[in-house]
Amino acid sequence: MNTKRIFLLLSFVFALDLLGASKFAIPANDEGLPGEGPIRRYQWFQNLWEKKRTGWAKQVKQDQGALVFLGDSITQGWDDNFRGHFKGVKVANRGISGDTTRGVLIRLKEDVLSLNPKGVVILIGTNDLEEKATPEVIAGNLK
Repeated sequence: MNTKRIFLLLSFVFALDLLGASKFAIPANDEGLPGEGPIRRYQWFQNLWEKKRTGWAKQVKQDQGALVFLGDSITQGWDDNFRGHFKGVKVANRGISGDTTRGVLIRLKEDVLSLNPKGVVILIGTNDLEEKATPEVIAGNLK
């Protein structure tokens, strides 16, 4: 294989990787986004957001009809250990450490509703308070 072909192949693979990662990127600005209030855009959070959501996209078929737990670090921290507390119930953890109510609104369709869940348990809002969102904004995002 000549050098030009190797370069083209590597460029193609790199481009595919970038396209895949950007599917779950946090929007650069608030224009057209649902809800009000803070969306975290710190680099550590963007990395975690993309990693979690990319992994969950591979589990959509497996997690169909699950009881979905949606939230922030408190929910994420349950990890897979919480499954033992729900014998006979399929569960899916969709917690992302650092997330806000507005972040949950952005990912609701792909991360939760695409699973056709039996139910959804939501624990979110503490990071909104840390980012100085008012209780009215937080409650409004949860209506």
